[in-house]
Amino acid sequence: MPKEFPRPPILSLFRPIRVAGLACVASALLISSLALAKLETWREDTSAAFTKGKRERVVISENGRVRLGQALIPTPKIGAAHVWDIARSPTGELFVATGDEGKVYRREPKNDAPWMLAYDSSDTQALSLVTTPDGHIFAGTGPTGQVVDVTDPKHPASRPDPKVMYIWDLACDSKGQLFAATGPTGQLWKRSVEGKWSLLLDSKHSHLRCVTVSKEGVVYAGSDGDGLVYRVAADGKASILFDASQNEVTSLLLDSDGTLYAGTASETGAGGQTRTSPLFTGADFPPSSRAGSPPAEAVAAQEPPPPEPTPPRPNSTRPSPGGGTSGSRPVSAGENAVYKIDSEGIAREVFRARALIFALARQPGRLLIGTGPDGVLYEVRDNDHESAPVAKLDHGQILSLLSDPQGNLLIGAGDPAAVVQLASGHVTSGTLVSEVRDAKLPSRFGSLSWRAETPPGTSVVLQVRSGNVGEPDETWSDWSDEQTDANRSKALAPAGRYIQYRATLKTNDPKTTPELHSVVLRYQTVNLAPEVTRIDVPDVSAGDGTARQTRLTLRWEAHDANDDDLTYTLRLRKEGWPNWIRLSEEPLTEKTFSWDTTTVPPGLYRVRVSASDRPSNNPDDALGADRESETFIIDHESPTVSVTPKGRGATITLKDNLTRLTKAAYAVDGADWVSIFPDDGLFDTGNETITLSLPDLKAGSHVLVIRASDAAGNIGTSDALVEVP
Repeated sequence: MPKEFPRPPILSLFRPIRVAGLACVASALLISSLALAKLETWREDTSAAFTKGKRERVVISENGRVRLGQALIPTPKIGAAHVWDIARSPTGELFVATGDEGKVYRREPKNDAPWMLAYDSSDTQALSLVTTPDGHIFAGTGPTGQVVDVTDPKHPASRPDPKVMYIWDLACDSKGQLFAATGPTGQLWKRSVEGKWSLLLDSKHSHLRCVTVSKEGVVYAGSDGDGLVYRVAADGKASILFDASQNEVTSLLLDSDGTLYAGTASETGAGGQTRTSPLFTGADFPPSSRAGSPPAEAVAAQEPPPPEPTPPRPNSTRPSPGGGTSGSRPVSAGENAVYKIDSEGIAREVFRARALIFALARQPGRLLIGTGPDGVLYEVRDNDHESAPVAKLDHGQILSLLSDPQGNLLIGAGDPAAVVQLASGHVTSGTLVSEVRDAKLPSRFGSLSWRAETPPGTSVVLQVRSGNVGEPDETWSDWSDEQTDANRSKALAPAGRYIQYRATLKTNDPKTTPELHSVVLRYQTVNLAPEVTRIDVPDVSAGDGTARQTRLTLRWEAHDANDDDLTYTLRLRKEGWPNWIRLSEEPLTEKTFSWDTTTVPPGLYRVRVSASDRPSNNPDDALGADRESETFIIDHESPTVSVTPKGRGATITLKDNLTRLTKAAYAVDGADWVSIFPDDGLFDTGNETITLSLPDLKAGSHVLVIRASDAAGNIGTSDALVEVP
């Protein structure tokens, strides 16, 4: 007799006891009495895996390294909507350019100092700031395009040109000359120390969004529209240095070694897609190309006319040329990038994200990137070129960045306006709580290991907890004791279906952080018996009798909840037999079997398929399951044929004990076979009668041969002597 495999009480395994602290204990007692399945491994070692968890004061790099974050220290509140730019005077005073009321605020270098109004523009936006070598702070505004000395109590202002409405960005060289990136005519202007404006570049774009200048006096400007970076040499010769894949370059940063970084901010549908060919490649441009531009001396003396109304720009993160901000619709960021460009214009992408890149800053060993619309600050490290989020604002977006000599970073935000300081060192501790792992079945948890870098003064410790419901609640176990051995730890959690870990990173030195690279947890689920869900046996009675069916192909379906490897044993029993007999000599691994039915007598049979998970389990833990097929026919007996001659004809009786008859034919005196049919016209049973009339038979003796086939392809024959007087 075959082994009957036990089945565990599956329903009880998933019924947590709703008493705090008892659910896991109850499941542990139950699991200890049941067989266990093969060992499973839960591994987390990628950014995608770690970021599914909950983070507090830790950051995760694109390479899946978990580090301590840096603290965000708020400054006093600013009564504005956006902080577009930040500048610092030589004495340490901070200045911020804001919107949507066009004000510049000042703050003394004291921890508790408030923000004080330094300049109240008649424009709606103070867009840009720059500090000159002699300590003056200039602000650029919109929509009347003024450049104002906010440190001079008289606030002297000038405008590069009546067509200029927006001073998007300002830069200053070592001589104190100012450079302004403007719109809506896409011009780059230069202001001499004496206050005279001259046009350096007149592009075909609507806006030049950013500008910076090197120690050698080379000026760089980024455009909208085609995402170009222009280079204007000290002699005034202009060329295109770089053509970005995105359609808007919004931020430029020159490193101390002359390396230029360019950040883009294209929205969905507008950026992140490489154009088939650049509009220009290394083309040179004259200082001015627009007809009718007045000489520089005349520009400074003209009175600015009222601004012409223009449609708002489709970007809620920047002021619109019509004044104010177009904040009525949410921003959808495209794929944007930061490019590192050498003096020859050879660029390498060092950062990419689905975010709008608004600001860049440099600190020793890393590049900092301020983005919107989600207010995330990223870093790109020099040593391994990997990127990681450093901080995220609770609300708002990062519009401006400013590093200070002490290694701190000031962040200017919008929606609402705020200035926060990113501390130079790491926080003392932070945690990563993983997502909840569903083992699918109640499980026993085994080894817990992790890989981490822990410089002196730092540590990484892990804890685990488990439960039987998908959302941790009072029925879950408490967090286990902290485990410090990364290589020889055991998951100190009671048996259960769900488990979660918590990694705590600590440091005693703010300049140093540990790094967690991977976490591995092994567990073993309760072994559940496999299930044979279906058995298919061909029905020989459905055949047409054309070919004899001596082999049957048996097929079945089976499932194992533990994904164990299965083997199968086939047994056979004929109606009337008391026992099952083995059909397959060895256990099968495939879910099909070709069977020669001539090895058994005809009759009605059943097949039993027994599935076992022994290949994946110890003998004492292995489980199995059986399923029996429906009754089916084995038929390799020929039909019986009886022939009774009657005059010029005969009466033919056909009989088959197991399957229906399908066809019959006769031949007279060795002539061709001729098909014949039952008196009722149908071959639909195992008993048929045929009345055969042969009126054309001549007088004498004739040999009549009859043959008949059943659905299984078995053929029966008979003959008779027909005497015609």
